[in-house]
Amino acid sequence: IIQSIRYHLNKDRLILRRTVDDKNTYYLGQLDEFQQKSNDYIENSSSYKFIAIIDENNTEEQQLKKVIQSFDIELDKLYQRKLINNDYKMKFSISKKRNVKLPYMYFLPGKDQDDNLLVEPRISSCKYSLIYALASYLDEILRPLFENYSRSTTFLNGGDFMQKLDYYCTQQQFLLKPQTIFVTFKIHNLHMNVSHSSLLRAFGTFLASPLVDNRFHKLSNEAIEELMTLVLKNIYFTFKKKVYQVTKGCPLNLPITDLLCNIYLHDWQLSLLRQIRLKDSFYGRYHNMGFFTWNASTEYLEALFDELQQNFDSDIKLTTYTDNRVEFLNAIIENKRGFLETRVSHNQQQQQQQQPFLLPYVKNYPRLRHRQWFRYSLIRAGQYCSSYEDFEEERRYIEMTFLTNGYSLDFVEYNLRRFYSRFFRSEYQIKDLNRHSYRILRRALFRLVDEEKRELEEERRLQKSNKLIRLHYLFDWGSRCQFNKKFYELWSSKHSYVKLEHECLPWINFQDVYREILNEM
Repeated sequence: IIQSIRYHLNKDRLILRRTVDDKNTYYLGQLDEFQQKSNDYIENSSSYKFIAIIDENNTEEQQLKKVIQSFDIELDKLYQRKLINNDYKMKFSISKKRNVKLPYMYFLPGKDQDDNLLVEPRISSCKYSLIYALASYLDEILRPLFENYSRSTTFLNGGDFMQKLDYYCTQQQFLLKPQTIFVTFKIHNLHMNVSHSSLLRAFGTFLASPLVDNRFHKLSNEAIEELMTLVLKNIYFTFKKKVYQVTKGCPLNLPITDLLCNIYLHDWQLSLLRQIRLKDSFYGRYHNMGFFTWNASTEYLEALFDELQQNFDSDIKLTTYTDNRVEFLNAIIENKRGFLETRVSHNQQQQQQQQPFLLPYVKNYPRLRHRQWFRYSLIRAGQYCSSYEDFEEERRYIEMTFLTNGYSLDFVEYNLRRFYSRFFRSEYQIKDLNRHSYRILRRALFRLVDEEKRELEEERRLQKSNKLIRLHYLFDWGSRCQFNKKFYELWSSKHSYVKLEHECLPWINFQDVYREILNEM
């Protein structure tokens, strides 16, 4: 079947490719139009610098060699200046490493509000790029410091946001007033268009903060800044037999990108934070999106946002929305005369453009991921829905989504029972769920946010002490339960002679992977 589809796509000059929104949908259109849009994007973008054409006289291997030599020369300069020691120089040098490659750029399709074709760039895996090891190391040592530094103003996820908002509005008296409005903002195309100089300026401010522990494994602030500059100067990729250098922004799949953008936005939001804290308002940000409450004049707020927009580079756009009913992180948040009401949001405009009841796109084993997503969706429903009636409506929506996508009623009922059995001891309690027992369930679901934070802290502690082992498990190997049992037997037999205290035992984390990733046909 797949060969037949590919034959007809090639014959009719069509393209079938996954859409950019990470929904389980694909775009079918004219190949020539898609390629023209992709070419125009590269040619008109100010984020990429053309380096060289790849041909018989200038092969990709030769171009890669030049880039590697330049990188190692810059690294040696840091060593000569005594900013890094010989161990770091050898750790990050790539002249003797194998499997170093230039990643390539590809595009995913999307649609604008008028149903016109849009394309968004993606860079293939950076795992074998020359900067991957250095970027990963910087991310590893800096991310825990930044997360501690910014914890009071960031949301871990939607559940963390809803838990904090619920506490602010219901546990602290009189903070949510009948006239209080909600404000959301979103920064568009930040990772693609922010200048490297802006990223490094905010990064320097972060390193210099007295709140940041500046002990970076025998690296000074200056050394860390120079190494980060080295990463940003050496992001290269290929596209249609040409080599380009990234001069603005960073690829999404580079380990350091998310951290750099968050540091930049934390610095950008400081003037807004000062005004919000003076008014005892609620505030938080999740990556490039923010939410806060507001009790002052909207004219003053508009002036404040105008000032914040001026602080961005010209290619970065800030959009805002203010009302007593807003949407944020797939939730509807409403102020009803001083009382908070929340529920899950299903974007009606998107559902009109696409079919409803879509399961998310998953890279690895779909059935396992969808089973996990079933549980996640029910947890989210309980955390988001302030009323029992809204929770029941969302539960029915989740069930319909799975049934519409070919899952059996037995699958749905089994996973629903598994979810409830974690929080209720008897079958009677599950069948007799009502407004009172739902409030108890919701409190328990909020406690899962705290559990997740503790697990992340524990994982970070194990990683820091080199006691975390990550292994990949392929579903082609068969039953996961049998694999776990066999692995435990082999591990025990090999290490039975070693007697360790419980605190010294390593933590082994299995990550499920699947051989096929379907982005296009």
